[in-house]
Amino acid sequence: MNSRLVAVAGVALVMLAGCVGSGPAVPEVGSPITTPQQVYAAIGASETVGVGTDEPLREAWPRVLWRTTLPDAVYLNMGIGGATTGEALRYQVPETVAADPNIVTVWLNVNDLIARVPVRVYARQLDALVGRLGSGGAAVFVANTPRLDSLPAYLACRPSPPVGGPACVAGRQLPPPDRIRAAVAAYNRAIQRVAARRGATVVDLHALGDTPVLHPTYVSPDGFHPSAEGAAVIARAFAAAITAAGSAG
Repeated sequence: MNSRLVAVAGVALVMLAGCVGSGPAVPEVGSPITTPQQVYAAIGASETVGVGTDEPLREAWPRVLWRTTLPDAVYLNMGIGGATTGEALRYQVPETVAADPNIVTVWLNVNDLIARVPVRVYARQLDALVGRLGSGGAAVFVANTPRLDSLPAYLACRPSPPVGGPACVAGRQLPPPDRIRAAVAAYNRAIQRVAARRGATVVDLHALGDTPVLHPTYVSPDGFHPSAEGAAVIARAFAAAITAAGSAG
């Protein structure tokens, strides 16, 4: 049942993909200090790279998190636009583990839904990814899936799309919200199980609800990615989790 829901959601969300591509990561390194107390690495896809912001190198949410919460750490952004969890295992994890980080953030779920990755496969890959990241003692913080059914890009492609919303790709419409919500819920249950098994912390972006999703200034003009303001909200959610866990240094 979960696999079917994910497949349905994948068909819906393929039109919402923002920046698709994969390949070896080119890490973004932020001003290392001579004797670092911490190394912070961010793993993810286009949201992690900063797609949707005006100045990704300054406004991507991991950059904001680093600047506001972990300023004395070495900063590595390993994100690749369009990356799935399986691709992150191949391209992002080896270089991240080699950097011996103390803190790692992970946001990987939307592109897996787009790619129709069954829940059981996604859970297996995420478990391997989080396990490898935490094997050296790093504190791992894993985001769950936001409310995709509230994104403007999705709402614009419903039957009778609202006037003035983002254009619906190729005139196609999407499955009803209940199917999207069910697929997201299945993924989020898998994320919770993996985090519990591996001792990671879940950053509940889904619980942010209407704030980062529906606020008109928190979503970029593409109707899909966080804007600079939305990225700042996400950074604060990760910062709260890191501070609560006592990992902020």
